[in-house]
Amino acid sequence: MAQKDYLLRQIEMLGQLLIAIRKLILGGEADGAAVESRLKEVAERSGMDLELARAAAPDTLRMLIAPTGEVEPGRCWILAETLYLDGIRARLTEDPERANDSLRKARMLFSLLGPMGAFLVGFPEARERIREIDALLSGEEDPGTPSH
Repeated sequence: MAQKDYLLRQIEMLGQLLIAIRKLILGGEADGAAVESRLKEVAERSGMDLELARAAAPDTLRMLIAPTGEVEPGRCWILAETLYLDGIRARLTEDPERANDSLRKARMLFSLLGPMGAFLVGFPEARERIREIDALLSGEEDPGTPSH
């Protein structure tokens, strides 16, 4: 029980970091190196390397996040949100190829969560993130206005 509580606190702390990173990205308040460093920190603290996540094919990423076939929801959510923010940042810095790649991977990870609700306070459900990503990929939404 103590280990589960510890993991939940760690996931919550990473969620708070992601909220702060999102504000930096959308507010244009941080330089690219600072945002990159923070995204990498969140990925590392959740047990994943951001560069590896960017380079991995979606099927490989799926195996990395769920090696036994069972998704660990918190870890999956953190990596999905990290790639989502990476994709938004790449769009805002006019790197559409990386943006679309990160957004597609984030979408795939959010879809692994299925109809589950948000695991972190202040975040929308996985289905809502999937809708946002679909709108971004289709060009219907401005990357500076995603919800939450």
